[in-house]
Amino acid sequence: MNCFDQQKPTFVSVKDLSFSVGQLSSNYLHVLIKKIQPIRKYFKDRKLLCYSMDAKLSQTKKYCVFCDDAYRCQRKLRLSMILIENLEPIVLDLNLHSFQNLQQFIDHCKDDIQNTPVTLKVVYDQEDRRSIEFTPDDI
Repeated sequence: MNCFDQQKPTFVSVKDLSFSVGQLSSNYLHVLIKKIQPIRKYFKDRKLLCYSMDAKLSQTKKYCVFCDDAYRCQRKLRLSMILIENLEPIVLDLNLHSFQNLQQFIDHCKDDIQNTPVTLKVVYDQEDRRSIEFTPDDI
């Protein structure tokens, strides 16, 4: 037994109006957001060609600001979270359409985002695009 083995987070995907966490599917996630990290991903023909874990420097050590393909990158926010039900670490990459919803939640938290339980739900916005809704559990 190694007490210091690190549990790897499970990546969450969005399918239709539900979240997939491993083999489980749910219409909502009840979580604590522990970290928000800007990332960039560049895909061509559905293949990941380049990515940056800080939206500044790619894995190939190319600076995003000087990259000729930067305008093609998908800007995302990576949410590192803890599922409240079982304390499992999970990760979700948010698309641009959810950024405003996340900002509204952050504004509501007043510098205490890591300790504010929140429910995530997949919704369609006014332009009929999928986005993630953030509802603080204190409402």
